[in-house]
Amino acid sequence: KRSAALLPTPRATARGGAALALGAMSELRQRKGEVDQEAKDEEIQRLKAQLEVQKKKAEGSEEDKGKRFLEEVNQALEQNKPGGVKGLSNQAKQFKEALVKDPMNMDLIFQLGVAYALDQQWDKAINVLMRGWKRIKEFDDRSVRTEFLMCLSQASEREKKFKQALAVMHDIEDVEDEDMQKNLESLRCRVYLQNGDMQKGLAALKKAIDGMAFDKASAVWANLIEPLKKAGAYDVSKSNMLALAETDANKEVLEAMEKLVAYRDVYFQQSQPQPMNASRKYTLAGMIIAAVCIALYILYILESASLSKLNLDQK
Repeated sequence: KRSAALLPTPRATARGGAALALGAMSELRQRKGEVDQEAKDEEIQRLKAQLEVQKKKAEGSEEDKGKRFLEEVNQALEQNKPGGVKGLSNQAKQFKEALVKDPMNMDLIFQLGVAYALDQQWDKAINVLMRGWKRIKEFDDRSVRTEFLMCLSQASEREKKFKQALAVMHDIEDVEDEDMQKNLESLRCRVYLQNGDMQKGLAALKKAIDGMAFDKASAVWANLIEPLKKAGAYDVSKSNMLALAETDANKEVLEAMEKLVAYRDVYFQQSQPQPMNASRKYTLAGMIIAAVCIALYILYILESASLSKLNLDQK
């Protein structure tokens, strides 16, 4: 009997088992909680590492942005430099040889004209493209017709054949592609201004920069300063641009763009084939340095404006 009394009853056994089970479950939950917390900590650390990598990439991209900007300035100077290449580029030679074999081929006429234009041999571009002007409807694609006639009109304007450039312009159709249409409006502005039509020139300029970021709009305007001055539209156009600027930073960008284009034009004049004495070398070097400084200043203004906007957005 004594030994029987020492034996646990079924109910006691059940309570003990339940207690053990609860203890085990509590321990499991604790361990699971520790594992979950460790997993969360690891995930947080992983996300922090990713953010750090993205931050470094962003910092690197600012440097890349500066380099790309200066490269674009340099390319713009070279591409707009008068005179173009001496002789024919390989591409122009290929299209010229092909056109000799098939002189009525409109595709080859177009391709050779564009090749001459890229080489900035505007007189040759005109001679080729004029052969296809009145056959332009043979192209079914409107955008191709527009590109063809834009190239001919631009070449005519560059060769100071302003009446011809205007006549070609009248045949150019609008297109749906936004970038091409913007380029067309910019060309229309130049051609109208070169022919003394200030009102149409300003209207085309307005369409060319409508909806653009201000830095791009100011670059378009700055590249049209010469014909704007010729047509007596410079003061009006600058007032309009200053009204669009809104912020002091944008106004500074506008002034800097204008100075950069002025240096570019003087640089082109100084770069014409002439005996290169020491004085001319120093003058050219000084203008290049000045242009680069202005370009860096424009970049600084744009980045400062961007950072200011970012800070305001975050607040």
